[in-house]
Amino acid sequence: MGPLRPLLFLLLAASWSGALAQDPQFTQNFAAPLYLNPALTGNTYQDRLILNYRKQWPGIAPGYDTYAVSYDHRASTLNSGFGLMAVRDVAGSNDLAFTMIAANYSYEAHIDRKHGLRGGLRLGYTRREFDPSTVLFADQVIRDNAPTSIEPPLIEQVHYFDAAVGLVYFGERAWAGASFSHINRPQQSLVNGGNTRLAVRTSVHGGYRFPLDGLSMQKSRTVLTAAAHYKAQDKWDQFDVGAYVEHKQLTGGIWYRGLPALKAYKRGYPNNDAVAVMVGYETMNQFTFVYSYDVTVSTLTMASAGSHEISITYEWPVRKKARRYRVVPCPKF
Repeated sequence: MGPLRPLLFLLLAASWSGALAQDPQFTQNFAAPLYLNPALTGNTYQDRLILNYRKQWPGIAPGYDTYAVSYDHRASTLNSGFGLMAVRDVAGSNDLAFTMIAANYSYEAHIDRKHGLRGGLRLGYTRREFDPSTVLFADQVIRDNAPTSIEPPLIEQVHYFDAAVGLVYFGERAWAGASFSHINRPQQSLVNGGNTRLAVRTSVHGGYRFPLDGLSMQKSRTVLTAAAHYKAQDKWDQFDVGAYVEHKQLTGGIWYRGLPALKAYKRGYPNNDAVAVMVGYETMNQFTFVYSYDVTVSTLTMASAGSHEISITYEWPVRKKARRYRVVPCPKF
């Protein structure tokens, strides 16, 4: 058993016994719009396909891997958006993982030609699992690596339905939204007879866009976007704040993640997590490639080797007749 296996097992066991199980996250929040908020489904003039990959803390082998793929379509005649999404997350040596497949729907109510409200719904099916062959309990170690444990038997897989809702208000330059995931509080315990309800995840996000070249938003080639994202789940919360500069086809941005002004969760551990830098490029045929790197500033230090994240977005060619109303002006990543 490697030197990190006991620690990883303790973390896994804590999730089984009812402690907080946090959802996976993306630094590039807005590059995973269907995961961030179902109300953003169809927030484009055209069809959209997005691929996301995150490698978190590769220095703590094997690290944490998160994959996501989504497709959404804007049905302008119905003021609606339709989408499909799949997310898979694998954490640590015990291969603790979940796989979710979901369908999204959104509806847009127009306040006027420059302002609107979007509401969304996500219905998903999730499988949560782990590899029991990698688990070793304390009583087995005491009994010279006994083949069985006196602890309650574990369940290799659990399956459950999941639901989320969201709302977004937007104008020409600004937007603000909120989403609530796991509103049905599904049972996710991997202990036979256990009771671990998945906590509701609350997400509040918004931003504002500023043209930097003195032109209107429609004609500007250089735009600054300031954005923020607060999320909370059970006793855990996090605040991300950042800014991007888009110049023609190039984009650069920086994010800070943490809550330094608030009391730490544990004495001696400040609420600082990471500073993320990102760069992006959009091709002439509407492919967008974005890479980001999280510089760890928490007590984990750079021994974690930070986090790498890549997103690839492809949008079908613009259809002029779909330009009747504006879309939410949030960034693409």
